[in-house]
Amino acid sequence: MTVNNGFVGILVANRAQRKYVLNQYLSHNTAGVQLIAFTPSSIDWNRRKIIGMRRIRGRWSIGRFPFPKVVYNRCYGSNTPLIERLGAEIGGEHFFNHINQLNKLAIYNKLNRWLEPNLPETVPYEEADLMSMLERHKEIYIKPYFGCMGKGVYRAEIDSLGDIRVGQHYFAPKTATSDSVFFQDHIRKLVGSTPYLVQKGIPIHQLDGQVFDIRSLVQKNDRGLWSVTNLVSRIAYKGSYNTSIFVKSCLSQEVLKKLYPPDKVQAIVTSIYDISLRTAEIIDMETDYHLGEFSVDVALDSDAHPWIIELNGKPQKDLYRGVPNRSVVYQRPLQYAKYLCGKRSL
Repeated sequence: MTVNNGFVGILVANRAQRKYVLNQYLSHNTAGVQLIAFTPSSIDWNRRKIIGMRRIRGRWSIGRFPFPKVVYNRCYGSNTPLIERLGAEIGGEHFFNHINQLNKLAIYNKLNRWLEPNLPETVPYEEADLMSMLERHKEIYIKPYFGCMGKGVYRAEIDSLGDIRVGQHYFAPKTATSDSVFFQDHIRKLVGSTPYLVQKGIPIHQLDGQVFDIRSLVQKNDRGLWSVTNLVSRIAYKGSYNTSIFVKSCLSQEVLKKLYPPDKVQAIVTSIYDISLRTAEIIDMETDYHLGEFSVDVALDSDAHPWIIELNGKPQKDLYRGVPNRSVVYQRPLQYAKYLCGKRSL
């Protein structure tokens, strides 16, 4: 059975995820592509086969198939040997989101040349420079290069008396000191040997005392062109700055219209669309990433100025549950995969 002329493979982390992820995309497969879900451990490199799951005539089946024509990576992480080998087998232009664990500092450095007014100052963590960043900005975030879901992120602030407070997930501090040496030593122990960066804190505009972000989902369409699918906001718990731990998610326009008049809302939305599409252009131009989708996390300050906080190379799809017109979130990657199926390997 020859299948690799039209099959699209969705790469997932483990066998337990195959049916769950496949079912999500099959439910919105307007592109009509044939889908197989497979895992890194299911690849038979010698025979150039994969063991994958698909649904045919309403039934789930597991079989052995030739390599797919196109692979859409939904397996988060950085497995360089796998990425390079699979890309070499099917062609890198047919393997998208192959890298989805993005280096926050590297991304900042690529974007800063073009989007400096929308990027909070970000530098590599160095113990000797920590106090100068804190004293200059009064509020900073210490983040791992490759963190996700707010894991390992610490917030520090200093007041006019020189008192320093450090917290995690919440504004309420876990540690307080007026001793800068103690502070630097404390952060050094928290960071350990993991590569970290230090980012200027943004005075985020809140909704009823709760922090919210604006996640712009940017996806390539059936012509291989970038477009913004939607803007969704995550509203954090009261007292928390971590929007990854959120009370609810909704379309960002619902939040914005509670804070600003209609013309201001439209101006903000237009600005974020422009910034997001410019970001996509820069990523394509300045990196070797082959992304078919990513998200841009944006925060608004008290003047409604948009700041890019970070990018996410594996957008969390469960976030869109209950959001109107969410089908397109799943349709776009399959449309882009179909577009790639029609392209010759280089």
